[in-house]
Parts: sequence; C-alpha cells; structure tokens
Amino acid sequence: MARIVLNPAIQIISGDVGGFIYRQQSDGSVVLAKQALPNPDREPTEAQAEHLQRFKEASARYQRLIENGDVKAAYEQLVSERGSKARLRALVIGDILKAPKISTLDLSNYQARVGDTIRVLAEDTVGVSRLVLSIRDATAGQDIETAEKPMNGKVSGAVEWVYTATVEAPAANAVEVKVAAYDLSGNKIESSGLIRD
Repeated sequence: MARIVLNPAIQIISGDVGGFIYRQQSDGSVVLAKQALPNPDREPTEAQAEHLQRFKEASARYQRLIENGDVKAAYEQLVSERGSKARLRALVIGDILKAPKISTLDLSNYQARVGDTIRVLAEDTVGVSRLVLSIRDATAGQDIETAEKPMNGKVSGAVEWVYTATVEAPAANAVEVKVAAYDLSGNKIESSGLIRD
C-alpha cells in the first residue's frame, strides 16, 4: 500500500495530476482515482448508451431543480443531515435516477365504508415528499374521494400513512384505490388495488 505524506509546501491537492484524479473531502481526506483513458474507437453497448443518455438528462434536470430555492433548500438540509461524505449533486442526481416505490398498499381493512382504513408504505433512497390517494367508483366511473398526506415540509426515506375513509361507496359497485408517491425530484410511482371486482 502506498503512503503519501504532504509537506507544508503541498497542503491541498485536487484535480487531475499525472493521470490521477484527486478529490479533497470536507473532512480533510483525499480520494484518489485513476483517470480513465478514452478510446475513440470504442462504441458503447446499447445499455451503456441508454445509461449515458439517462445520466445526461438527469444532469440537465439537476440544473433545473436547484434553481428552485425551496427544493434546493430541502436537498441541502438532507446533505447536512447525512454528514461530511454527502454531496449535493450526487444526492440530487441519484434521486432523479431512482423513483420512489410503494412497498405496501394494504386494503385488508377497507370495504368502502366510512371509517375503514387503507395502509400505505412508501420508500425512497433520498426521501418521499408527497403521497396522494384517490378512491374511485370503478363501476360508475367517478371519484369518490381524494386525499393528500400532510408532510409538513419534511422529507422522509420511508413514510407510512393510515388513511381513514370519509365517504361510502355504493355497496354493489367495484372500487379502485390508487396511491401515488413523489420524491423531491418530481419522480412519481403509482400503485392501485381493486375491491369488489
């Protein structure tokens, strides 16, 4: 294992030096990586080309997101909570590239009556910023009720919501429950379930 001791003449080293990339961390440590040499004759595979395109789009979206002061402040708060190793750009681009997921949509206590409950569990690598639930009379083709979980400005990696129904659906009709989860970057995922189908 190599060892480098920097003397007072070289107190900070960062950037590209002799084919190596040096990155100075906020805790004073230095991360070193060998710079990849581009091969102009190499064609990326289809999967690699798709990944590069997704990353380019995520980089452009990152620029738009941090121009919104509220969104930038929320991400900066998350960076400060995660400690010295967290980086704003990496956090935001990671959030853009990975949508949230709805782990649970539990309809076992919901029979389309007032007071019945629906349990939702949504997760995201960075944080769930919003949950929206809608209950629809699938037979009549109309919404029965919609609700949004109040997050009170907080973003959390996992959010559980037990929603209590306030409207009763006609007893013979099929009812669809749909939940949408959003992350800070605006990614959205939906899950739905049907009762009385």
